[in-house]
This record gives sequence, structure tokens and C-alpha cells, in this order.
Amino acid sequence: KILDTMVANMGVGAVETQIDGGGGTIGTGIKGRIIMRSSGTLVAAILMANAVGSIVVDIWKDTTGNYPPAVADTITASAKPTLSSAQISIDQTLTGWTKSFSYGDVLFFNVDSCTTITMVTIALFFQRTF
Repeated sequence: KILDTMVANMGVGAVETQIDGGGGTIGTGIKGRIIMRSSGTLVAAILMANAVGSIVVDIWKDTTGNYPPAVADTITASAKPTLSSAQISIDQTLTGWTKSFSYGDVLFFNVDSCTTITMVTIALFFQRTF
């Protein structure tokens, strides 16, 4: 409900990607890519899995001129989106994250580790800047 209120009242946008293990546990490595179509500041991250399990996802960001992003381009610091024996995680503080992004920035989603989960959606909510 908190995020619904943010979206409705504050002009918050969202992007998401789904990571699918193809019927098996999700493997490690780059599993998703997004090109940002606005500029803004990240305000929340949500992980939603198809089953209780554990997963850690790092997010890398770079400009198209420096494509592709790599681990050195992480935006999550030590607060990576994480499920630990859970099915959903909501982070509305993003402690240590590089939260700002520009139109055209590329985000890569890199799975650092995973157990049990075969499908997960990661959604990033942001406040647009115009």
C-alpha cells in the first residue's frame, strides 16, 4: 500500500525485469538488462519470487557510451537486493546505493547467488526528474 500511494501521489515511475531459471534454480551471472527511459532517483527496490528461497542480485549501471556495465559499476554498495529464506523483500531505504540515473543509462541485473528460487521479479521504483 505504501508504494501504491507513492506511485499515485508522487509521480513515481517503475521498471522491472523477470529472471527465469527455465524450470530450474536460477544460475549466477547477468540475467537481465534495462535501458532507462527517463532520469530520476531510485526510491525503492522489490524482489518477488515464485517460492520461498534465497537470492542476491547486484545491479550495475553505466551510460551507453561506456556499455556494457561491469561489477565495478555496481549501484547497490553492500545493500544488494536480497531474499533470505523469503518470498518477497521491499527496500525503501537503499542504504549506500547510487540512486540517481539519467535517460539512456543501462542497468544490468547480476545474480550473485541463488537457492531454491526458479523465477524472481525485481522492480525498481524511482522519482522522475524533468
